[in-house]
Amino acid sequence: MTARAAFSDGEDAALARAHPLTLFGFDALIAGAARPRPGAMAFRDEHDGEADEATYADLYQRVGAGLSLLRAFDFVRGERVLICCPPSAQSFVLLTAALAAGLDPVLAPLPLPYSRDAVANAARALKVSGLFGPGRFCGLDFETPLLEIAADAPSIRLIGTLHGALDGAADFSSRSLAAEATPRVRLDDDWGADERRLIGALDDLGQVDFTTQGALLGAALDLVRMTRAAGDAPVLSLCAPSSLAALVAGPLAALLAGRPLHFLAPFKSARFIETLDALGPTRLVAPASILPDLGRAGLLTNGALVSVTAVCNGAGAPRLDAEPACPIIELRVAGGAVSLRAAHAPAHGEKGAAARK
Repeated sequence: MTARAAFSDGEDAALARAHPLTLFGFDALIAGAARPRPGAMAFRDEHDGEADEATYADLYQRVGAGLSLLRAFDFVRGERVLICCPPSAQSFVLLTAALAAGLDPVLAPLPLPYSRDAVANAARALKVSGLFGPGRFCGLDFETPLLEIAADAPSIRLIGTLHGALDGAADFSSRSLAAEATPRVRLDDDWGADERRLIGALDDLGQVDFTTQGALLGAALDLVRMTRAAGDAPVLSLCAPSSLAALVAGPLAALLAGRPLHFLAPFKSARFIETLDALGPTRLVAPASILPDLGRAGLLTNGALVSVTAVCNGAGAPRLDAEPACPIIELRVAGGAVSLRAAHAPAHGEKGAAARK
């Protein structure tokens, strides 16, 4: 019996949740990841026909620069900021910088026409002090809805842009934070200082669920444990980190597993297949609603996907016509608590082995 097999699944999960890392913040995770492999790729974003790569050292530097910039605006510890998240590393950079600055960030979907009112209502109710989002992303302009949200929430005194330009907004783009002249703060100085800072996320009903960094890190450790058979496969996320579930399944799990995270936007089926071909066997993070489409395309049985984390909103994952050959983990959030369930865990028999070839 190996040392790994000596623990039951329940004991293994309990050990993950009790990991010392859950006592610290996301900034400690990034600083710790940058030490052993500074030059390895942490994130790769593909959007607007361009690619933005960030090594672990780049990620560390960007968060330090974002923290320095936030501190220059004299926020008070515990103030809330609203982050309208595009599917990109920059969303996670700003989230981590805000936490390290002692702020309580709230994640929200991009303020497209269908969500603008919900985001504006949340901004007013929470009395947020800062609003962040892209000025332009994937060929779409978000300047008008962002300015409308800010106009509806008198507590907002800073607007920051994550991508593209926005008149009068502070520049938190990757290009700005990576500039040599940009001041940076050592994340090590803040280790453990703000682990109690809360993270909120706007749900489909317009309510905000709050939870701690430790709880999310514990859930991400559980997910890494449940998908460890995926080995060295990279992570491809089709979900922006605008929900607690997508945050756990994407950036946190990727950093804890030491695997690069790829964001692909906008989603186009041909580009998706091309990306899978380029990456090789992949861990996919996707809305549960697309599982039947993945099944019909044969992607759950042909070895292209070595695991799927299905982010569930409302009902569980839909029924599949064929038996998948890769594990499927359902991930959902209720009342700020993240839960994971192995919706499908193939046996280590001939069928699974054949599918992986």
